[in-house]
Amino acid sequence: MLAERTLIEWTRTDAAVLGEVAHAASAAGEGHTRTRLVALYGTLAEAVDRHSVRPGRPSGATPHGLVVIQPCVHARIDSTGSTLGTGDSGGVASLLRSLGPALASQPGIIEVISVMRANGSELLDEYLAPGHRVRRLRVGPDGPLPSKEAWQYRVEVERQLLALGESLADRHVVWHLRMADVGTLAAAAVARRLGQGMVFTAAPDPHIVIDALQDAGRLQRAGFALEDAAHHYWFRARLVERVARQADHLVLLPRPTIREELRELVGLDGGADVPTMTSVPEGVDTTSADHSLAMLEAHGPDPIVRQVLDRLSPERRHLPWLLTVGRLHPAKGAHRLVAAVASDVALHGAVNIVIVGGDLRHPTADEQSTIERIRGAARDVPAGLVTLTGHLTPRDVAALLAYTAASDGVYVCASDKEEFGLAIVEAMAAGVVVVAPRRGGPQTYIHHGDTGVLCDTSVVSDLHDAIVRARTLVGDPQRQERARSMVRAHLSVETMASSLAGIYRDVVAVAALS
Repeated sequence: MLAERTLIEWTRTDAAVLGEVAHAASAAGEGHTRTRLVALYGTLAEAVDRHSVRPGRPSGATPHGLVVIQPCVHARIDSTGSTLGTGDSGGVASLLRSLGPALASQPGIIEVISVMRANGSELLDEYLAPGHRVRRLRVGPDGPLPSKEAWQYRVEVERQLLALGESLADRHVVWHLRMADVGTLAAAAVARRLGQGMVFTAAPDPHIVIDALQDAGRLQRAGFALEDAAHHYWFRARLVERVARQADHLVLLPRPTIREELRELVGLDGGADVPTMTSVPEGVDTTSADHSLAMLEAHGPDPIVRQVLDRLSPERRHLPWLLTVGRLHPAKGAHRLVAAVASDVALHGAVNIVIVGGDLRHPTADEQSTIERIRGAARDVPAGLVTLTGHLTPRDVAALLAYTAASDGVYVCASDKEEFGLAIVEAMAAGVVVVAPRRGGPQTYIHHGDTGVLCDTSVVSDLHDAIVRARTLVGDPQRQERARSMVRAHLSVETMASSLAGIYRDVVAVAALS
């Protein structure tokens, strides 16, 4: 991908110079030198002709109405949410699914288009809700495509995004980019070339990951090249820095130190070349939690809860749960949760661990690696302590959270870090006590020692102590209501949509004046 991108950009900017070189080689060069130079020029010219996305604002009538495009190539969402939690489809996919219709209901926004990659026979265009459409790109193999293997499809992603942008010539368009991935790289190029608005959720990622791994001794200068070959830290860091400066507006996830982190890690020092920044907390669908709690009280445990209970031995079914929900990826730390409980005989005799997420039948390499780590951590614990459910629909997850809250359980997020942590917020919306990383966004909405416990989740002993402390907080109805009220007041998806809609309208208004 890097080589292809270099050739295309080189030819686009220096075609005249290369033409002179090729002409000189033809006139004066001899043998292999002349042949190779002429072949190089021909190859570059062909690359531009076949792959180049040329600049230019789309023609058409005066734009009316606002369309928001939110690309996340590796997300997988459908009307039921049945694919959430598989492969690389994690919290962002869940966010786009609930945020789409909430944005579409805002004044002035006529459509929201979530863009992702088609997997297998999925429809290329599908409405999930009024005003919220999914556009799926036909890119790469039919099966899963890990994000770290998708860079080679940049040109094709860019070409299809360009077609989408051009099809909206009679609309105002704002692209909201969030990931340091191939979709963001391609969408940023398209937005610039079509003169369409660009909003970027700027987070120091992977910068903060590098920082955390270095602090923990898990990443060192001597071995950085090998780690970078696997995780593409360097290129993704530079991508974040470039897109942050190219955007019309930056959205920040609320953290006490976010501006300092952006300055120190990303280099956004607030100078003239840095766009306007606005802090916008992410939001969740609180009605789902309310419904699940009401159904539990009226009818008892949901069928999905009974399925999990039936998998436990009779002597363990009465024990409260330590529940975690998310992608099955080593960075999410499910193996550390198991290790923390396994280190304490009293604890693994007092709780069950329920891990939700991942495709257990056809796991990706990352999912298989995580499963093996969980099995390794559970090697010396009682049978039945750990239950893996695989990925579940949002409705099923809400039912599990309601049961966890009513049964004095704890939600544990053992991730290396969380930029915000939507699954944590969903747990709090159900009234569950949470354990979460101290590093990142959760510190902005968790009242440490009341609604949850913050800790260094990269250290198993710290995670263990946080779980033990969190278990002393359960069973307090007033604490549950404080957590739920906070989420309803400040972290609902409707509140988030209202804030973002104002930003999008401002971006369009500024563009109209330029």
